[in-house]
Amino acid sequence: MRGDMFIFDNVVHAFDLTEENVAGARVKSGYHHGDLVASVAKGYCKSVAVNPKLSGHAVTADFAYDYMFEKSQIDMAVAQTVPQFAYFKDGYSPAARNYELARLFPDRFVFCGGVDPIWQGLDVALSEMERQKHEWNAVSYKFYQTQYDRNWRADDEKLAYPLYEKCLKLGVNNVQFHKGMPFAFENIEDLRPNDLQKAARDFPQLTFIIHHLGIPYVDETVNIAARFPNIWIALSGWCTLYPLMPNDAMHALGKALMFVGPDRLLWGSESFLSASVQPWVDLFATIQIPEEYQDRCGYPAITEEGRRKMFGLNQARLLGIDVAAKVAEFSPRAAYA
Repeated sequence: MRGDMFIFDNVVHAFDLTEENVAGARVKSGYHHGDLVASVAKGYCKSVAVNPKLSGHAVTADFAYDYMFEKSQIDMAVAQTVPQFAYFKDGYSPAARNYELARLFPDRFVFCGGVDPIWQGLDVALSEMERQKHEWNAVSYKFYQTQYDRNWRADDEKLAYPLYEKCLKLGVNNVQFHKGMPFAFENIEDLRPNDLQKAARDFPQLTFIIHHLGIPYVDETVNIAARFPNIWIALSGWCTLYPLMPNDAMHALGKALMFVGPDRLLWGSESFLSASVQPWVDLFATIQIPEEYQDRCGYPAITEEGRRKMFGLNQARLLGIDVAAKVAEFSPRAAYA
């Protein structure tokens, strides 16, 4: 914890960049696995050291625990699958590796599964969702709608709606959508957030989480989330955007605060792309909307209550986690200095 502030990271990924996982890709991108790390990380971590332990390796549970909970003030994290099968045999962040974090450290990690109805086929995807829930206790599912030259829409009643129906049947109340920021060669327009409007309207019981503020579609993302109470925004990628483009980052956060409010914003670090996550914690714990922007643009200041919500209380509320009870369950550890 940072003082008495509970920090629940919305998104970390147990990346697998081993030669076996990259060599088994369906699409040969022409990248070496080390180049893939640099390609993906450059949009997030250009101003900081990229994690040298990623290239050619996979994130292990012991490394993840030390990185997240021994060397930072983060209390819990959602280990999210990245079902990107075009460039990786088992996915960029395979479900099994993310589950391993939650299995070994259940007081710290929760598992977010992930499937893709294009590469796996709808029937297999639905079956896999069921298995991930029953065997691995998935609390959410991550969807990545573009795979090289293939894509699917979130409002497709035949392909996407069965996924949402399966979620509700399994008792899973939220889904995560990667929006904006194509992985490599995908069409960026296929990652606009617009297709979530009909889905949110037709499935009011389900919470749809838009990642990365939908960058570069920030205005569309904020407009949509402002109108649909069951659409939330994950600030994944925001902290790493800020050192590169502080003005754009501040405007994006200011718009989200003004139109959506702090009750439906989730802080996420995108670990383990950077060499350390603590700088992102320090940044978000102290960042403030400049008074100039408050006066000129009407953005609200970040209140202490709002910061606590975004940093972890919203994520806990979404998953029905009692923060006080959860903190009492934590294994003892030395306070991060």
